[in-house]
Amino acid sequence: MSSSFRLRRFSSPSILRQIDSGLLVRFLAGHAERWPALQELLAASPLNIDRLATLLIEPGDDAPDPLLDALFFVDELSAPEMYEDLLDEARRAAIPLGETPSLSPADLAVRIWLDDPEVLQRYHAERYLIRTKKFEHFPSVATHLPSIRGVQEQIIQGLQEDLDAYFETRKKGRGSRVFPFVKDDAVWFLVRHGEKLRREGTIENGESSSVFYRPEKYDIVIFDRALGELAVHADAKGETEEYCRAFGKRLFNSESIFSTEVNGRFSLAPIIDRGPDCLVCSDVNGIEWVRLTELRWRHDCQQRHVEIHQADDVFAALADIRRSIPRSATLLKAVFKIKFTHGERPRSVAIKPPNAAVFDRESDAPLVHDWLARRRFTPTLLRVVGSVA
Repeated sequence: MSSSFRLRRFSSPSILRQIDSGLLVRFLAGHAERWPALQELLAASPLNIDRLATLLIEPGDDAPDPLLDALFFVDELSAPEMYEDLLDEARRAAIPLGETPSLSPADLAVRIWLDDPEVLQRYHAERYLIRTKKFEHFPSVATHLPSIRGVQEQIIQGLQEDLDAYFETRKKGRGSRVFPFVKDDAVWFLVRHGEKLRREGTIENGESSSVFYRPEKYDIVIFDRALGELAVHADAKGETEEYCRAFGKRLFNSESIFSTEVNGRFSLAPIIDRGPDCLVCSDVNGIEWVRLTELRWRHDCQQRHVEIHQADDVFAALADIRRSIPRSATLLKAVFKIKFTHGERPRSVAIKPPNAAVFDRESDAPLVHDWLARRRFTPTLLRVVGSVA
């Protein structure tokens, strides 16, 4: 891990000096026995911050992995803009902060890690959820599904065991972690796992060398309670299929309930069938207007000719140049600009049949899915009944 390890804040002497010296020593001391260079540094009093920063910039192969994990999360979450959120997380976890009443952002991150590292790991995972945009959607093949109110620990353990077995066969190692986040309309799962081992050239003490390490990767799986479908964000097709299998097995005791072989989740046929009327949104509370700003289609010919049209309003632009969309064309992708009632600027939503949707903000998904269903961009969707704790 150390070969790919880089700190943005903790390698700066000025930042390290902002951390309470007692907290910093406590944070590092638990790992000093396994790292002679750190043990020697902590033996001196007062602590030499400049030497510590130098040590953390290039920790070397003898640095213990548990310390590098701890440094990574504390460094990532010690930014000032995260301070209020971390205070709330500490209060929810009943972490006593009274003994250190004046806390800098880095102090607070260190203090939380010393008491309960899981709090920082979960908060880091939840922040990652916000950044992800592209999902593939897989409706359930079942007639009815029980909804999920919470996720029991044995389900998480089972998922991690299944995913470890899969990733090991793909030469990505074991050690998967699944973090569940229960929201109003869905249950989100952040999956952290390893990637294939990577070798890179380095310069050490002026000499050419190489490092060998396993990068970290995050995927997201969402079970939508209202639609009864699984949405997956992953890079590889095989991983997407494994998520459908494993989550179906562990959540609903069926490996094939979210089959990747079923008919596509999205259709762009309304664009051809209804023209500009497919953009009507007056019946969706929360959306002011929708415009089609990009459309790609493939002609039905031997050369597989693809046309791409981009405009402020594609329907209006095609009318201006006296063009129309051929009824024989295969629509490949559509991008819509959507103005939400409570948003200052319109945001984009891209649909790529059969299963892919890309959002500027995943929080827009419930309203967008409502609009897509009303305009027949999606088939009739399953409504989930029942309840599972």
